[in-house]
Amino acid sequence: MDRITETIIRRYGTNIDDGTVSHKELFDSLSSMIVDIIAACLTNLPQIIIMKCHYMSGRKERRASVKDAAQFLGETTEIIRLLQDHDIPNMKPSDMPYLNKWRAYFRNP
Repeated sequence: MDRITETIIRRYGTNIDDGTVSHKELFDSLSSMIVDIIAACLTNLPQIIIMKCHYMSGRKERRASVKDAAQFLGETTEIIRLLQDHDIPNMKPSDMPYLNKWRAYFRNP
């Protein structure tokens, strides 16, 4: 979170304070950064699973590691399924920068 905040501050600087940057522009920038982070995590998933399954010395360690990798894959699959099930919310652009507005939307779409 710190790096994301630092990137936004470096990119927009004083434009945030004086209002020359719109909420939409900030939200789009933040959304893009989050998507990039998630994409990087999902891109590395096969290597992580291979490491979890192959690089254990003991049989018990390997069994536990394979179980962890399978659970991790299942959780990731569930995240992808949840993301695909949701369309872009029909929210007012002025509400989009606020997390509580997103929560309210998903509780009562």
